[in-house]
Amino acid sequence: MSKGKSTVNPMVVEMTMTAILAALIILMTFTPIGYIPIGPVKMTLMTLPVAVGSIVLGVRSGLILGTIFGLTSFYTCFGMDFVGMGLLSINPFLTFVMCVVPRILCGVLPAYIYKAISKNGTKNTMVAIPVAGASVAVINTVFFLSSMWLFFGNNLSEVVGVAIDNIFALFALFAGTNGLIEIAVNIVVGTAICKPLLIAKKRLL
Repeated sequence: MSKGKSTVNPMVVEMTMTAILAALIILMTFTPIGYIPIGPVKMTLMTLPVAVGSIVLGVRSGLILGTIFGLTSFYTCFGMDFVGMGLLSINPFLTFVMCVVPRILCGVLPAYIYKAISKNGTKNTMVAIPVAGASVAVINTVFFLSSMWLFFGNNLSEVVGVAIDNIFALFALFAGTNGLIEIAVNIVVGTAICKPLLIAKKRLL
């Protein structure tokens, strides 16, 4: 007896999973695990659901989740993040761009990275998952800090409360600690989540 063709609509599966991950991002915004204060800056674990969506579901889901991540980041500038509040008071538009655009990129680009590495077989897929997962955190950290410096470099000393000579040291500390933690979480936890989801997706569709 031949195996029947799956009647599951891929678009329904994609949008359902995207909605679940989007709800998780929004929920994390209002819990301590979403944005974790580390001195004057905040580490975020929001890159994890973005990574899962980007790797498992692709560019469209990554775009949606990255945008939602960015919007929640901008939302925190209205009272939840004192650095964000300071930057918002200086230039709301550039603060919006700083919060949203890097997060869109960290949702979209890893989907292409995963696709490029995994296209030649299962073995490459096992490499592609952690590489793409790590890239979400790297892209988020690099583009967010770069945007902050580009848009607000002259005002950061006053807003952050750190001498201008120490701003680069603060950025390096943030990238070297918080960034590495985010990368590690995405590699370990992200891989553990993405592997079974990719297998289930392949069997289901």
